[in-house]
Amino acid sequence: DVVLDVRGLIYHGDFYFTSHVIGTDGMVWYHDGMTTGSSCENEGDFDKFSSRKLLRCKGKKLILVVYA
Repeated sequence: DVVLDVRGLIYHGDFYFTSHVIGTDGMVWYHDGMTTGSSCENEGDFDKFSSRKLLRCKGKKLILVVYA
């Protein structure tokens, strides 16, 4: 059996996309090209995120989950 981990979360709202990237160490990084530019902001440990926090991000709705 192959186990794939969550590695990315894509959100949509206000006519554009934002994302959370989850590193192999479990850290969550927020990216919004309009506000963070080419940088990402550390948002903490993935294991500490509630389901509610994963489904929405800064007013945007989760639309895609990336596994790898």
